[in-house]
Amino acid sequence: MKGPFLHPRRRGPARERRSPVLERLTTAPLGWVAERLAAPFFRWDDARLETPEVGLAVRDLDPQFAGYRIALVTDLHHGPAVPTRWLSRVAERVRQLAPDLIALGGDFVSHARRDLHGLDEIVARFRASDGALAVLGNHDHWIDPDAVARSVERGGARLLTNQHVLFRRGAGALAVAGVDDFSHGAVRPDDALAGVPLHVPRVLLIHNPDLIEYLPAGLRVDVMLSGHTHNGQAHLPLIGPITVPSQFGRRYLHGLKRVGQTWLYVSAGIGSAWVPRWGNPPELPIIRLTAAR
Repeated sequence: MKGPFLHPRRRGPARERRSPVLERLTTAPLGWVAERLAAPFFRWDDARLETPEVGLAVRDLDPQFAGYRIALVTDLHHGPAVPTRWLSRVAERVRQLAPDLIALGGDFVSHARRDLHGLDEIVARFRASDGALAVLGNHDHWIDPDAVARSVERGGARLLTNQHVLFRRGAGALAVAGVDDFSHGAVRPDDALAGVPLHVPRVLLIHNPDLIEYLPAGLRVDVMLSGHTHNGQAHLPLIGPITVPSQFGRRYLHGLKRVGQTWLYVSAGIGSAWVPRWGNPPELPIIRLTAAR
């Protein structure tokens, strides 16, 4: 966990997995203790779920995909601090919003293997007409990325590890790709989008927004969707967000950014880790694609 004045050192992603040995020995056990001590202070029954609809203009978008809506559901952190009843409530809200596609942005579990129990049943609650696509986050790698992946796929979501899905409507197409976790996974956005025709709009899903600074030159990415930062977790007077887990400080902490030719949206996430949210409600953004004029 990084505070408002300390950030992870700048280091690009790797094309092969990096085992989180240090995190498993230090960060995860400390988080396990902190989360259990703080669990009685979480107040999910009174939580206000923000559901902003964000319109993004995308070039070459076929009229068949105008108004296409993606629900970004990230940072579930299923465990003692984020109960099943809250995640079920979020899934019900997704159903009411009726998106075309659900993007599950990683950190399905929190700090312990027991957080995997019942995860597949939770994932199964997130349904949309074009299904649910998923990527893994850093907490998933701390626990066991393969076990989390199996649970997510048992729940009916398709896990994208440097892969893409091409959706078609009539003559129109839309590519939605996903890559592994920035910190510990094999991150290959070029492989993820390999074979996608250049004129087809692309959406890229990755847990950590820091990838925006490391996208390969010339790789077309129209929209990138991320979470990870929790928008600082808790916001304190004068101090502001207490955690800023990005190499670039607050630059990509939350919300919509335009970076070169790419729209980046960073969600505050729907769950919580370490300590309760304060002054920072959970968020379920709906990304609506429109044709650029």
